[in-house]
Amino acid sequence: MTTPSTTIYIARHGQSEANSERRITGHLDVGLSAAGREQAALLARCLAAEEGDPPLAALYTSTLQRTVTTAQPVAAALRVAPVALEALRELHPGLLQGRFRDERDPEAQALWAAWKSGPPSGRLPGGESFDDLVGRVLPVLDSLLERHRGQGVVVVGHRGTNRVLLGQLLGLPRAEWTEINQSNKAVVRI
Repeated sequence: MTTPSTTIYIARHGQSEANSERRITGHLDVGLSAAGREQAALLARCLAAEEGDPPLAALYTSTLQRTVTTAQPVAAALRVAPVALEALRELHPGLLQGRFRDERDPEAQALWAAWKSGPPSGRLPGGESFDDLVGRVLPVLDSLLERHRGQGVVVVGHRGTNRVLLGQLLGLPRAEWTEINQSNKAVVRI
């Protein structure tokens, strides 16, 4: 007897107000822009069309408003209650949180570039390293895979969170995970 396979859909939250302003968001609890609300509605329609085998049985988000709001139309379309998990929050960028990541804030732009080009263990003051993020997200993934064996699971996450989920699920070398780039309107089925 074979074990039924689990299907996971990894979606990034819709465009947030901070994304549209090119701000470094991290743990800031910002809402969706008008475009982000449209993206959430499109995600719901897309996932409703995927209903099948295995059935979509669970929906997870971080505790931040932009993922919870993105998941609301999905939850309605799939008739599942979303579960918000603290461990699925975005990476905390420390002193860069809320700052512009472009020429409006040259100091932040330089710190951002230096941090991104550094090792995954590097962290900005007051923030997390990518390794810290991996350490809190992978146990959640393991738990979801165990709990929802043979079912369909949707995770609405963040850029950093989804890098960890996708890197692990796709079996990519860990050194490549930080290069994964998922747009606000993308969902990946694995």
